[in-house]
Amino acid sequence: MEAVMMREDLKCAEEAGVQALESLYTVREKLNSAKKWGILDIFGGSMISTYMKHSRINEVEGMIEQARIRLTDFQKALRKVEVSPKLQTEISGFLTFADFAFDNPITDYLVQTKLQSLGEEVEDTIQLTEELLAHIRTQ
Repeated sequence: MEAVMMREDLKCAEEAGVQALESLYTVREKLNSAKKWGILDIFGGSMISTYMKHSRINEVEGMIEQARIRLTDFQKALRKVEVSPKLQTEISGFLTFADFAFDNPITDYLVQTKLQSLGEEVEDTIQLTEELLAHIRTQ
């Protein structure tokens, strides 16, 4: 009886992990799009590239919230394994304003640096989630 419950718990954890991982892959894809627009903006972009970059950033913020929810579900399913992603997308209001108002290489670079940092956090969280899923699958 206990073995059956353990298999069910592992199955639930695996399903939650797969959903979390899918959310993280979506975040990574949209974040990469924002970074590409950011590079274009740095190297001679216009207000259009600034707008597109921030449009992608806004989309990423919503996707990250969904990924956080799914990671929390995964963490609950794992019960004793701690997963605490530090996905933070807070590009300050001033930095966003400055990027539009001044639209110069310095503000573009500052935004791009934030995007790069976020990308590294997403990759770390993906790697951890993949490792946890691999561990679950070997149980």
